[in-house]
Amino acid sequence: MANSDVVDFNVLESISVITKKLAGSKLKIRQTQEFLKAEENLNKYFRTTTYGTWILCGIISYYFDNNGEECNFNNLASFFSVPVMSIIAYKTDVEALLSKGYIKNSQTLKKNEIGLKNEFKVSQELLNFILHNKKIEELHNNDSEDSILEGLKIFGQAIENSEDWIGKILQLKEFEDYYEEEELIKTVKRLVSTDYEARMFFYDCCSDLLRSFETNLNRTIEDIYTGANKITIAESFMNEKHILIKSDLLEFVKKGNLTEATLDLTVRAKEMLLGDKVDLFMKETNGMDLILPDSITPKELFYADNILSEIDRLKSSLYEDKLKSIQHRLSEKGLQKGIAVLLYGSPGTGKTESVYQIAKETGRMILHVDISTSKSCWFGESEKNIKKIFTDYRRLCKCSKNNPDGRCPILLFNEADGILSKRKSSTFSSVSQTENTIQNIILEEMEKLEGIMICTTNLAENLDSAFERRFLFKIKFENPTDKIKQKIWKSKIDWLSDEMLSELAGKYDFSGGQIDNIVRKITMDEILTGNHPEITKLYEICENEKLVNSNRTIGFK
Repeated sequence: MANSDVVDFNVLESISVITKKLAGSKLKIRQTQEFLKAEENLNKYFRTTTYGTWILCGIISYYFDNNGEECNFNNLASFFSVPVMSIIAYKTDVEALLSKGYIKNSQTLKKNEIGLKNEFKVSQELLNFILHNKKIEELHNNDSEDSILEGLKIFGQAIENSEDWIGKILQLKEFEDYYEEEELIKTVKRLVSTDYEARMFFYDCCSDLLRSFETNLNRTIEDIYTGANKITIAESFMNEKHILIKSDLLEFVKKGNLTEATLDLTVRAKEMLLGDKVDLFMKETNGMDLILPDSITPKELFYADNILSEIDRLKSSLYEDKLKSIQHRLSEKGLQKGIAVLLYGSPGTGKTESVYQIAKETGRMILHVDISTSKSCWFGESEKNIKKIFTDYRRLCKCSKNNPDGRCPILLFNEADGILSKRKSSTFSSVSQTENTIQNIILEEMEKLEGIMICTTNLAENLDSAFERRFLFKIKFENPTDKIKQKIWKSKIDWLSDEMLSELAGKYDFSGGQIDNIVRKITMDEILTGNHPEITKLYEICENEKLVNSNRTIGFK
C-alpha cells in the first residue's frame, strides 16, 4: 500500500534542476521541458508563485552550500548574479515565504515582513519534509515571536553588527514602536526620555544578559556612540553620573579602567525585564555563599546553662510556625519584625557552629557573607557590595515565600568585627568615610529587616552603640567550664577514661575549637599507626597546642 504522505515526484531532484539553471543566470534562462516540469511540481508543492519558488530554491541551495549559514539579500544577489535591488523587487514573494514559515528572518521584529536588516534561515521542519519527500503539513513556529525577550536579542545583534548610525536610530524606533505597550519600554522611555542613545545602550545590555554575554563598557560604547562623544560618555559612566547609572538601571560588576570595566542590569532592571524569571539571571554577589541545611553535618554542641537557655530560646523562635506567629504579633504592635542576633565572645567557643546547627535544625538556608571579600579596593564599590548583599537577601526571602515549604534564610555576617566596630570620628580619609558609610547602610538595613540576621564577633567591646540596640538577641560565648570540657573531650574521644577526662579538662584551658584541633591530629595518628596514641603522645599534642609564648588563641569560631 502506497504511503499517502509521500509526493509523486522527487522534490530534491526538482530543486536541483531549478538551482542549476538559476545559478549565475541573471534570472534570464532558456526554460527546458525538464525545468518547466520541475518548476510546475515545486509551485504546487510549496504553493508559491514562480518567483517565490526560485527564491526559495536559491535560499535552500545557499543553506546546503554554506553549512547551514543564514542567507541575506546580498547572498541571493550573488547567487543569481543580479543587483541586490533586483531581488528586493520580489519583496512580496519573500514575505509570502516568511508568512508560510518556510524561511525565518532572524534580524527583524516583524517576522512576516522584510526589515532594515535581513538574515533568512530555512525552516528545519520544511527541510525535513523535503529530505523525506513528504507532503508539507502545517509548520509549527517554536520561536517566541511576540516576546520582548526575543526582540531584545534581535535588536542587540542588529546594533552590534551595524556600522550605520542612522540605521541604528531607525532600528531603535522600530523596536520601541513594535513593543510600545510593554511596561519595560514605557518605563525606560519615561526614565530616559530624551536620550535615545542611552536607551539603545540599555537595550543592548539587556540583549547581552539574555544571550549570556558580559557587557564590556568600552565595547558597548563603541557599538552605540560616535566620534568625540565616546570620551564624554565614558567619563560619565566611570564617574557614575550617566543617566542609566543614576536611574538605577545599570551598575558596575567590575570597574577598574575603561577597557576592563563591565556592567550588569541592576536587580530593579532585571525584575522589570524578566518578572518571575529573574532568578534565572541573577549573579552571585561577591563574598556570599549559600549553604543549604542538608549540606550541614549534624554536630553535638555543649553550652553552659546560661548560654544554653538563650540558644534554646533563639532556636525555638526560628522554627517556622513560631517565627510566623512572632512576626505577626510584632507587626500588630507596630514593632520591628526582623530577628537580629549577635553572638560574641572568645574565639573557638562555637559561635559560627551554633549558627550552622540552628539552621540545620530549623531547616533554613544560610546566606554566608565574607566581609573581607565584600570589601573592594575601588572607592565606592564596597558600599555597593554591601547594599547588594541586602538586596539579594530580600529577593531570596521573597522567593522563599512563594514556595509552600519556603523558609526565609539566615543572613550570616561571620567575623563581623570590621563592620560593627565604633565609627570613625575623623572622616578626612576615604577609608574612614567608606567604613562609616558601610556601617550606616547596615544600620539602615537592620531597621527595616524582615528576615533573620546573625553576626558573630570576637571583639564585642568595640561594638558601636548604634548597633547594640538593634540586636534582639545578644549571646555571650565564654570558654567552657571544666565540666563542659569533659563532655566535649568525651564526645570526640570515647576511649578516654573518666580520670583522663578530668585531668585534661583541669590541666588545659582549651576552647572547643582547640579541642577539635587536637582531635584532628589524634585521628591522623590513628590512621598512620593503626592504634590509639599513648597518653604521653596525647599530652604532647596538647602542650603543642598551647603556644605558651604567644597571646594568640587558635581555634575556630
